[in-house]
Amino acid sequence: MARTYQLKTRPKSRLQIRYQDHLNDEQRRIVAAKKGPLLVLAGAGTGKTRTLTYRVAKMIDDGIDPAGIVLLTFTNRAAAQMIERCEELVGGHASRILGGTFHHVANVLLRKHAEAIGYKSNFTILDRDDCREVMGAAIVDADIQIKKGRFPKPDLLVDLASMAVNTETPVREVVVKRAPRFFQQADNIAAACRAYIERKVAMNLMDFDDLLMNLRVLLEEIPQIAKHIQTNAQAVFVDEYQDTNKLQGTLVDLLAGHHQNVTVVGDDAQCIYGFRGAEVKNMLEFKARYPDAEILPLTLNYRSTPEILELANASLAKSRVGFNKRLRTHRPAGALPAVVPCRDVEMQAEFVAQRTLELRDEGVPLSEVAVLYRAHSHSMEIQVEFQKRGIPFIVRSGLRFFEQAHIKDIVAVLKAVFNPEDELSFRRAIKLQEGIGNATCDQVFRAMTDAMIVGDHQNPQTLLAALTDGAGKRAKRGVETFVRLMFALKQPSMQRAPGDMVRLVLDDPPAGGGYRGYLKQHFKNDKDRIDDIEQLADYAGTFGTLEEFLSEISLLQNFAAEDVEGADDPDEKVTLSSVHQAKGLEWSRVFLPWLTDGRFPSDLALRDVDGDEEERRLFYVAVTRAKDELFLTYPQVHRTRDLSQTLLRRSRFVDELPPPEEEDGQTFGLYEVWQIQEVDPLLAELDELGPGETLPLFGPGDDEDLP
Repeated sequence: MARTYQLKTRPKSRLQIRYQDHLNDEQRRIVAAKKGPLLVLAGAGTGKTRTLTYRVAKMIDDGIDPAGIVLLTFTNRAAAQMIERCEELVGGHASRILGGTFHHVANVLLRKHAEAIGYKSNFTILDRDDCREVMGAAIVDADIQIKKGRFPKPDLLVDLASMAVNTETPVREVVVKRAPRFFQQADNIAAACRAYIERKVAMNLMDFDDLLMNLRVLLEEIPQIAKHIQTNAQAVFVDEYQDTNKLQGTLVDLLAGHHQNVTVVGDDAQCIYGFRGAEVKNMLEFKARYPDAEILPLTLNYRSTPEILELANASLAKSRVGFNKRLRTHRPAGALPAVVPCRDVEMQAEFVAQRTLELRDEGVPLSEVAVLYRAHSHSMEIQVEFQKRGIPFIVRSGLRFFEQAHIKDIVAVLKAVFNPEDELSFRRAIKLQEGIGNATCDQVFRAMTDAMIVGDHQNPQTLLAALTDGAGKRAKRGVETFVRLMFALKQPSMQRAPGDMVRLVLDDPPAGGGYRGYLKQHFKNDKDRIDDIEQLADYAGTFGTLEEFLSEISLLQNFAAEDVEGADDPDEKVTLSSVHQAKGLEWSRVFLPWLTDGRFPSDLALRDVDGDEEERRLFYVAVTRAKDELFLTYPQVHRTRDLSQTLLRRSRFVDELPPPEEEDGQTFGLYEVWQIQEVDPLLAELDELGPGETLPLFGPGDDEDLP
């Protein structure tokens, strides 16, 4: 009979965090709330990140294993910030938290359990171009005669398939709502999407949507694995919950299904990504799904003046849906927001430019000034005016680093090594060699795949002889170079050094060959491309294995590159941005141009049933980006193509606000109106002359060229 011995575990030491010293009353209530479902209504600028990370620390302080915490965010930057802040509070415990974007967390879990749903653990994650190519092949698989009738391009089909997955809506319904012009092709589109799924499974591939969908399959259809994952997920946290789509909302509920210990933080008033499938109902119906849920507010704003918040609150109060909340401020009184009617778009641009220069003269750095608009086309005149006046500005737009052709070429080689069945990457990689056509590509792929899968790569000489038998001179040389490179990269020591793998692809063979030679032969800007690849190699060197590197770059968001006009100092530029891209950012002074019905709110958005509600939320987000001063401008007339003038109606979001009142020269209300008076600069200087003063005929240096 076995003898029982009791081991007394050492009591855990508390983290010694003085919560009361770093949190306001609302934040403390949230952090100290009991375990269980909790919805935090976090208004703009109220310190939600601080509150969320302190609640994570409190959970650990109360005995939850950090490895049992799932922390979900929407961007890698936000995830890194969250983990960093958690680390400041809980030290090394933070490294054990399963934190990151929804796709990152899904990728981690699927790598462990992929075989349960018919995949291998070394599945490849497709990028956008790969998805397009697979969809093109799926159209052929489905035997769709695209020439007999109008049919969407693979790019659009990928978007429709993605929307169907993320909104959990049948493809046919998505076509009706998102692309009604293809309604007659709805059955063929659905068939193409089915073939797309089948082809991905057969090739051991997943796109971003598959990561989420397949995690749902694990949690709903594989009970043993679901129980394991859900039991381990002792506490689930979600940031920016208002941006979750229907599928992501389902995943949150499934992950929290066992312990029901889920904290979601968001602001229904900032749900502005409906075009991506974001579903505000996830927040609005949280209490219905979790009847025992607590709902706690965060309303103390640390960003904006009371005047700006009053205008934001007044606009939000007109909403037909959403939680009833009102932002309060921690800051002293400031200037009233200014509503500025302009004659036309040119005057609007002149006002924005002149006022920007005045703010600079008043000591406001240009980096603290932003122009936010509903659509990029609304910034054209302002950009032209800024250029005329020499005002440096930056347009927030991005070049996707990992979507550049030369980066995709390098990554394709590494993907082909990691997943020998990834035919897409293999074809892209081998065609970088000279003389390789489709027939040779097919022959090499079959033989190489068999050799890689069975691990027969100790001596590739026999394989090389078979592959190059009967091949032309150029093809033979290309195949030999490629096969030797692939087998060199397949060595275990290389796969533990992904940075070295990138450099080997760039410079093998060393004598002027490799991808470096290819770039020099094909591109004028080969040096810039080589610099990018060397940067990629340095980045890859920070990962311990090829698998880690490929997983990370597949999930990474864009490396942003900005279009810059003007001065060299990157910190001294006005920011021009769409409101969507400005979410989460803030500036001291903000201009909102083109506040007319049809522009903001946009005509297109108003065609949807609840389109005006999302447009109102977008206006709210724009207003709450401002810390100190806010300028709401709009043109009153607009010239059409035939040069006639059309009267424009002021935006309903401004029109519905109670108009200001004046008493004894003072303005009372939510805003003040600035009436623009055009003044000739020369007459203005004359008006400012004192008694006996005269205006010089020439300015300094003006007479230097006179005869």
